[in-house]
Amino acid sequence: MKKKIIITQNVAAMLTGHGRTRAYLHRFKISDNAQCICCQGDQTVEHLIYDCILLETQRSTLRMNVTKNGQWPADKHELITKHQKHLIDYIESIDFDKL
Repeated sequence: MKKKIIITQNVAAMLTGHGRTRAYLHRFKISDNAQCICCQGDQTVEHLIYDCILLETQRSTLRMNVTKNGQWPADKHELITKHQKHLIDYIESIDFDKL
């Protein structure tokens, strides 16, 4: 089965884990530290999907959509394969320039 999806810079960064997060940028000494501005941990893809308190409003929408046909927290593989549209909507709702 083929699905046509639009891959933006933010979607690509979140799905691959390359770029856009402080943890990734810190690894290559582009950022001074890896900590998220929420001060609750390093800003990794996992942190942004599951834990960042600054994204709780957006995450609640993702969680609501995922729990219609699955359980929360869903692992990343399930989010990508079974809840792709909702995950992409979530990623696109993140303002990376403010994080």
